[in-house]
Amino acid sequence: MIALPPPVTLSLIIALSVILLDRVWRIPPQTHPMTLYRMLVTNLAARVCPAPSAPLSQHYISGTLGIVVLTLPFLVVLAFVLSLAEYTWFFDALVLFCCINFYPVRRQYKLITQALSGNKKLLARERLGVLVARQTDSLSDIGIAKAAIESYLLRFMQQFVGVLLWFLLAGPLAALTYRLLLEFRWQWHRKKRQFSAFSLPAYWLSQAMIIIPYCLGLLTVVLSTSPLGAIKGLRHATERDLTSLLLAAFGGGMGIKLGGPAFYDGIKFRHSRVGGSRQVRFSDLTYVLRAINRQTWLVTVLFTLLLILCWQLKL
Repeated sequence: MIALPPPVTLSLIIALSVILLDRVWRIPPQTHPMTLYRMLVTNLAARVCPAPSAPLSQHYISGTLGIVVLTLPFLVVLAFVLSLAEYTWFFDALVLFCCINFYPVRRQYKLITQALSGNKKLLARERLGVLVARQTDSLSDIGIAKAAIESYLLRFMQQFVGVLLWFLLAGPLAALTYRLLLEFRWQWHRKKRQFSAFSLPAYWLSQAMIIIPYCLGLLTVVLSTSPLGAIKGLRHATERDLTSLLLAAFGGGMGIKLGGPAFYDGIKFRHSRVGGSRQVRFSDLTYVLRAINRQTWLVTVLFTLLLILCWQLKL
């Protein structure tokens, strides 16, 4: 039997392999495990989400129980499989690959760009609706481009960087837990009227786990865009939550305005404009795609350096 590398080194090898695999191959959406899980999350909400007039405590309890019902069985099964498997590294890689699944997000962003380049605004709005929870039916070309940029950046930090970090920090069970919480966060969006209270347990649990990925994300934003612009955007941000700070740094580094009002279920949510000094242009969609690619390679280089260090230290 071939001797396996030490645990930390093996985890880094798996992470780097999955990063490369995600660039070139994907599981068809109709057969992807996350597609099935997304349907379960949506259907559960339709069954157990209390009426808007119900007490807040009932919303909180129902939302919490929903999370437990749809996460605990999968985590128990995975833990059982890993405890019996001879080649646990294979299941680690499989779980990580299924959890990242960033290829469809990248492709959807490119399809939105293609629709806008062909002046097909209705098609661009429809394609944008796959990535965002906000209303897209009244967005202008600039609004579509800005929403696409924001959602692509946040998905990259949450779904790509976040899953990788939790896998390296605490293993496949932590990565799967985090990824499942993201599905609750996205499907039970807290700015949608029927989920405003029901979704809060999922939102705060996922928000707690997002802190570490966003901190690394801020570093990659500074290094992959204009460092002075990113720092300036952070300094001038009026809202200090993690999402606003990330958008402020990225917008500042790219020199573009992000944030601003958005509609959810006919209700207007006002957010401060953050980032640079000029409006988003169509060409910025391509520049942002390149910037996110640079961030991907930065993460890859960082993990490679860690791999070399761990290999030398036999960790």
